[in-house]
Amino acid sequence: MRALKIPDSGAKKKLLDAAERLVAENGFDLVSVRDITGEVKANVAAVNYHFGSRETLMDLVVLRLLQPLLEERLKALDGAGKKPSVEKIIDSFASPLLSIAGSLGMDQFFFLRLIGRILVLPPAKISQPLSTEWQAMLERYQAALENALPDMPSARVAARFAFFDAGLSQSLLGLEPSDDFAELLQDWIAFASQGFGAVAAPTKQKKDDPQELLLFDF
Repeated sequence: MRALKIPDSGAKKKLLDAAERLVAENGFDLVSVRDITGEVKANVAAVNYHFGSRETLMDLVVLRLLQPLLEERLKALDGAGKKPSVEKIIDSFASPLLSIAGSLGMDQFFFLRLIGRILVLPPAKISQPLSTEWQAMLERYQAALENALPDMPSARVAARFAFFDAGLSQSLLGLEPSDDFAELLQDWIAFASQGFGAVAAPTKQKKDDPQELLLFDF
């Protein structure tokens, strides 16, 4: 497999930019090689010539946005202090979504739509070593949250963190250009912070009801 390197000019950059535009609009699965080359009026063989395969080009679409987001999240978490509060941890996870577009030279709405497409990908779609690095970043956040919530079982911390992460990612796909994402982000931070602090209702223990059991007896 070729080493992934983000092109900064020429035909490869044009093809990468075209792939990003199409993925942001349609999602990964609905973008073909012919769509990409047609966008820049290139020969259909151009993708294989420059990248080796459609999959490698899509890996670059992911890498170009996910790597800086990963780095900014870790930097923000490090800057939150030795024992940050839940709110500071959540803020360090969410707020980098507002700051990266400019450094990449992207329109804010376009960036958010594209990163939303990337963040909902299944882990198997993320190439190595980025997949391993991304998982390590999530584990660092999990550890920080467990440290801030010593009385909450690890499994519950993990479940609430996963719920927040998935919800935030999915919300990006529903954005409209007129939406105030900074305000939406603050709502998510407040929602997640309160969610982590909420006490789960105790599970009631009751005797098995034979009639109830029949409903699930397949």
